[in-house]
Amino acid sequence: MTPWQNRVTDLTRRMADDMKVRNYSQKAIDAYTYHVGRFAEFLGRSPLEATAEDIRSFQLHMIEVRKIQWSTFNQAASGLRFFFKTTAPSPWHVDMIPFGKRPKKLPAVLSGEEVNRLLSCVKCHRHRTLLQPGPSRLHAG
Repeated sequence: MTPWQNRVTDLTRRMADDMKVRNYSQKAIDAYTYHVGRFAEFLGRSPLEATAEDIRSFQLHMIEVRKIQWSTFNQAASGLRFFFKTTAPSPWHVDMIPFGKRPKKLPAVLSGEEVNRLLSCVKCHRHRTLLQPGPSRLHAG
């Protein structure tokens, strides 16, 4: 028995059937119905009564309270978009449900001391030569 079948409601069954008709994978069905179920729990009422402001509040809750990863946030947004576009078409525009943008991370940069320690560990002269930086062209006249 798959997870969505453990949370069966009329809406869950309808959404799963809509996804099956569109050849969604079982994992996608499980994930999307899970997030719509969490949204219904958050609301405390049927998601059929939800407004765009309710979805905004839920998304803020996921970020600020539950502190979910951006991939999970986007999965929830996809599930809600599917639900409000296909299973229970809403009077408001579904594209108002935003996706999150993954924060950019800077790469780790080694300090001069760390580079020297790394190079001192390399015993083969050939390998050390490959790892050492070449002459700087910034100061070339």
